[in-house]
Amino acid sequence: MAASANAVSSQIQDSAVDNQNQPSNGSSISGTRNSNKGTSQSTVKRLENTSICVPIVYGSISFPLKKTEEYNTHRWTLFMRGANNEDLSQGIAKVVFQLHPSFAHPVRELTAPPFEVTEKGWGEFEANIRIVWRDPNEKALVLTHMLKLYPPLNTGKNGPAQGTGFTGGSSNNGVSGAGSNTTGDKKNGEPEPVIHQYYDEVVFTDPTQTFQRQLLSNDLNQQRLVESQEPSVQEYYKPFSDDADFKILLEAQKFLEQELVSVKDRILRADAHKFELENALAEVAAKSKAVSAAATAAAAALASSNVSSTSTMTSGSKRKSKSSG
Repeated sequence: MAASANAVSSQIQDSAVDNQNQPSNGSSISGTRNSNKGTSQSTVKRLENTSICVPIVYGSISFPLKKTEEYNTHRWTLFMRGANNEDLSQGIAKVVFQLHPSFAHPVRELTAPPFEVTEKGWGEFEANIRIVWRDPNEKALVLTHMLKLYPPLNTGKNGPAQGTGFTGGSSNNGVSGAGSNTTGDKKNGEPEPVIHQYYDEVVFTDPTQTFQRQLLSNDLNQQRLVESQEPSVQEYYKPFSDDADFKILLEAQKFLEQELVSVKDRILRADAHKFELENALAEVAAKSKAVSAAATAAAAALASSNVSSTSTMTSGSKRKSKSSG
């Protein structure tokens, strides 16, 4: 099995699961101290008002076998990894996977990445993933995950598309978790794997100085990336990064800025055109007023001329009458 290279053991004493610390899938997780082991709390120096967030992704990927075996229909991998496939071993001492009791050696302990177990089977079951931190004062974190072999059924013609979906997690200590269930349709004639995974953030409050250095020892620019031992699985170890969203936001901001400049330019041109139209209308109005005034004056002059002509004709007629008499 792929997990054998990671020092798998089935020690029963290391398989105990603290069910009281099980968070719901997709919820945020708060790192807590275990005062029942390790150095006493009075001698442990902690960094007050300090929080460290460790993003993780856990889940399963299952592939249907091309040729169904007698007791196996799928090949699957159960995993816990860094959100961007970074090496988390600087803060994690081991990861213990507890499988269904029907498997040989159902408890698999991995002390080095990649933290994953690959097996074959025919049924879905609930597995436990226990993360043991390098600081003995921190309680082991237990995750419960349902191994999925089959994609969810369509809810109907108007329902959500088969094989895709997102679920939101509850919020704890101000940090929200987001889960994602992904199953694809056929690709190049081959069925896509069923991917059932969750993104979460483990928050350590007031960690010890030593543990803080361990968690922050892997510089982001020099951190070692971890690859799956299964090439078919590695293809689907996508990073859960904000970079893509940040790029989209930057592109959106750039687009809005360009649109704002374009709109301002159009407004300026529209204002200039409006000013030209107003001047043209003012000139037309002035000319119209002048023409109207000239027409009025001409009409008045014509009317005055007609009155004068009528008066002259009347006077001439009177003189002619007197002369005839």
